[in-house]
Amino acid sequence: MKCPVCQTENTDDSKFCKECGSAFNKEVEDYQNKLKQATFLESEGKIEEALNMFLEADNIKRTPEICLHIANLFYRLGKLDQAIDRYNFCLGVKPNQAGAYYGLGLAFYRRARIEEAIKQFQRTIRIDPDFLMAYYWLGLCYYHHGELQKTTEMLGKLVKINPEFTIAYYHLGEAFAQLGNVSQTINNFEMVVKQNPQDASAYFQLGLAYYKKGELDLSIKNFKRVLELDAGHERARHNLKSLEEVRGHFF
Repeated sequence: MKCPVCQTENTDDSKFCKECGSAFNKEVEDYQNKLKQATFLESEGKIEEALNMFLEADNIKRTPEICLHIANLFYRLGKLDQAIDRYNFCLGVKPNQAGAYYGLGLAFYRRARIEEAIKQFQRTIRIDPDFLMAYYWLGLCYYHHGELQKTTEMLGKLVKINPEFTIAYYHLGEAFAQLGNVSQTINNFEMVVKQNPQDASAYFQLGLAYYKKGELDLSIKNFKRVLELDAGHERARHNLKSLEEVRGHFF
């Protein structure tokens, strides 16, 4: 079969030209055109229109990749029930898709169905141990579920894999603070400000932690840093005033 576009010879059962990629029948050509249109619409930020075009392409030819992309678009549009249905449908098309389980986890999380979200993120990690965002969201789910030890274990794994995952240190610091582990609270919030020196909330948490540790000078130093970054932070201002009064009275 000779390609009408580039004149390259292809086998008789070819659907696409091996040289230029041109389609050899109308259905395939329609499918390609719809995917191109859908991709263009998405790039223009016209998500609803892109979704409809992807659905039309999906009706012509179903692939696990496009099926999952459609589910993700439902999620991006905030159509969570439709996204959940579509992610489950994707798993019927191709079982054990890490991306589909991850999407389900996100949708359940936004629906505040935390136990179900935990199961989906766990499945994601079992299939793909390198799926870093699944570790992050699983850690947050454990946190919201009150399982603080599991939070520290999961987010600890994440920062061990990727030490640059700054937000994980923040949530680790929060979890350790609730567990009463002052040293680990300090260690993790110090990592946050090391990687993001403009994070006023992290300095505030450090101010609280150093106060609990009895290191008033470091507590004062961090509350001052909060006010340098956020002059309207009233809690930091109140804490700083109280600590300076204490230090002045006793020292």
